[in-house]
Amino acid sequence: MANLDFPPQYTRAGNTTHNNEVHSIPQDEQFAYGTEMEEKLAPGFRFRAEKLPFIVYRCAYLASLLARHLDAAIGVMITASHNPAQDNGVKLVNFNGDRITRRWEIYADQVINASDADLPKVIRDLEKNFQRSSQSKIASGLIDNAKVVCGIDTRVSGPHLMEAARAGAALFNVKFVDIGVVSTPMLHYIVKSFNEPEFAEATHQGYYQAISDAFRKLYTLTPEPKGSRYQPELIVDCANGVGAPRFRELLELIPKEMLRVEFRNENGELNHGCGADFVKIRQNIPAGFDSEAKEPKCASFDGDADRILYFRAKKGYLYGKAELFDGDRIAVLFAKYLKEQLDIYTASKPRNSLKMGIVQTAYANGSSTRFIREHLKIEPIIAPTGVKRLQRNAAAFDIGVYFETNGHGTIVFSKHFDSVVRRNTDSLPTHLQRLHLFSRVINETVGDAFADLLATEIVLRHFGWSMDDWMQKLYEDTPSISFQASVGDLSIFKTTNAEQTLEEPDGLQKRIDEEVAKYKNARAFARPSGTENIVRVYAEADTLENAHRLGETVTQAVEQADSRHRYLKRFMRFQL
Repeated sequence: MANLDFPPQYTRAGNTTHNNEVHSIPQDEQFAYGTEMEEKLAPGFRFRAEKLPFIVYRCAYLASLLARHLDAAIGVMITASHNPAQDNGVKLVNFNGDRITRRWEIYADQVINASDADLPKVIRDLEKNFQRSSQSKIASGLIDNAKVVCGIDTRVSGPHLMEAARAGAALFNVKFVDIGVVSTPMLHYIVKSFNEPEFAEATHQGYYQAISDAFRKLYTLTPEPKGSRYQPELIVDCANGVGAPRFRELLELIPKEMLRVEFRNENGELNHGCGADFVKIRQNIPAGFDSEAKEPKCASFDGDADRILYFRAKKGYLYGKAELFDGDRIAVLFAKYLKEQLDIYTASKPRNSLKMGIVQTAYANGSSTRFIREHLKIEPIIAPTGVKRLQRNAAAFDIGVYFETNGHGTIVFSKHFDSVVRRNTDSLPTHLQRLHLFSRVINETVGDAFADLLATEIVLRHFGWSMDDWMQKLYEDTPSISFQASVGDLSIFKTTNAEQTLEEPDGLQKRIDEEVAKYKNARAFARPSGTENIVRVYAEADTLENAHRLGETVTQAVEQADSRHRYLKRFMRFQL
């Protein structure tokens, strides 16, 4: 049983900030772990740092409960990713480096949302449930491997919240492992390594060594084709976050003739005027970069380095605009390479086939979806918004590629893939060695800016492509635009088909379809927000002007449907 002597600085009433100020939290204020909510694509709790001490403390306790339940290492990552520097957050990482299950998200909500007075009962009830479970290691006392592994990003509030996590894990007397300042993907990778020692050494250096070894070996199997235009130099926008110090350490293990990286935005204000989220939303080049297209290949991390975009200054456009190579384009590049290796394997008529799938959201550019379908001959899976949903769909394949447009994504590999490819690798033919090594460059536990960058550079070298080639030899983005409509009653908008089709209100989808039919290469959808009274509208068409016109029309149709509903509601109330 946990020791229920709660330090006052980690209670709701005494919640004490990194500035040593008491920032009390109302006893009835409620929070949500948030995985399924569209505005919180990453799981966990994320707020201004002042709110976090009591939340981190309770999350670390829950991590210790899960660690003892499984007799395994469980992760606690303290980060707010691409949020401003004054924010922070916390999320839990399961034994396999994946996100925690929905069941444990519900437990997190119960523990965090308890008042100070109710918390002891909530904790005791949880522990009693697990003690009665034959599946739990808690009752047996077999907890030799139980530990809470905690990492932080570069925010000033991080060390204080690390101490809150340490105190929370101590409630259940579970070993606490402080791995310091790390990227979020490093924490995921190290947790998996603690529980699967054959995967990698569970340290910073173990992560660096495993990924860099695979990169160097794959590089030797990747000669540049005749006429190659690939250049092994790039400039990285580090978002003034953890990407700079940690990626520097990884690159120390990769010879400079293989890859030369210049770092920018290392020591300024976190995510301010820079970072992958800024580049994606503003479509501007970040601070510290030349706007005159003199820097041909650039990449941008976000604050905790779990997503990446490539970009360059846009030629012939307004000063400072960026041409993006987003998550869709990275996913298609990877898929083209993997499909090529798989086609060689399939041509040998093997006994064991391998199936590849590609998972996107409805926000993926329509041209990328058409390229996957028409050129790679793979029918892409369209999943509802949210990384967890993409990953769930990708896991159905031997090789499952999933990316969001914002640059967050990775590739997952099945046990069947392991049995075919990850065995006796030195004796495998080249195409299977490439598949094996590529799967080890990739961090399959979660989207990883470092791993995705190294994988991108290998594939560009393989094809001999410059940035021009990457842009021109895959597909041309269909012009797109986003709108939002404020509505009175969000509940009347119900979607299906991965949020691409409106079932209700009646007749609205038909109206959208009629508008889409007026334009070439057009599509549009409207989906309700997860947290606000707004409906988000996305539209594509053959020109930006047509996309804008289509988006405006669909937005107006949504607003009219909402007005009609409100009128009928008032009329019915009047009749009564």
